[in-house]
Amino acid sequence: MKNIIKIFIAEDHPFYAKGLSNVLEAHGQFLIVGITDIPLEIISKIKSLKPNILILDINLSGYNSFELIPEIIKALPTIKILVLSMYLPSDINIAVLQKGIDGYVLKNSGTEILINALTSLSSNQKYWDPNIETVSHHSNDVFTKKTKLSTRELEILAYLKDGFTNKQISQKLFISEFTVKTHRKNIMSKMEVNNIVGLLKKY
Repeated sequence: MKNIIKIFIAEDHPFYAKGLSNVLEAHGQFLIVGITDIPLEIISKIKSLKPNILILDINLSGYNSFELIPEIIKALPTIKILVLSMYLPSDINIAVLQKGIDGYVLKNSGTEILINALTSLSSNQKYWDPNIETVSHHSNDVFTKKTKLSTRELEILAYLKDGFTNKQISQKLFISEFTVKTHRKNIMSKMEVNNIVGLLKKY
């Protein structure tokens, strides 16, 4: 009989979190010991529930959950952290080898990849989603750079061109202002400019 893997889910979309919980518990090997969408609850919950794996969304109610990783590891050194995100690491300027992260899976990759990731982490192995693409940012051709922007980044770039603020863009796209700022930073990095004026000139 396989050992039960205890999982805690930190996800700010309750419907998605519930669906994820149902899928994993139906698999039989996984036990969901808790779910939260409140960033500051994560530390206290994992201390009391002692899960084997934390499934962590990057943005929780506009909060960068990555900032909590050192505290999470301090609270429960044995925990494995699996990032589950709709974004490619290159889209939000995250290194998949960042200290403290044991795995990274895209939300649209499907159940099989997620199960593989959780099984790998429970065996003390790292796991990176095979659908994660690496993007080179060394071309000097402006058109080539623009084609390396994600669909979301192109949307935000168009709003910036039209003079919308970060807050206005977040409201139009139903995402947090923090997410808009992160995309904006990454757009400028990919386009190799230092400010919005330079970005709009290249656009």
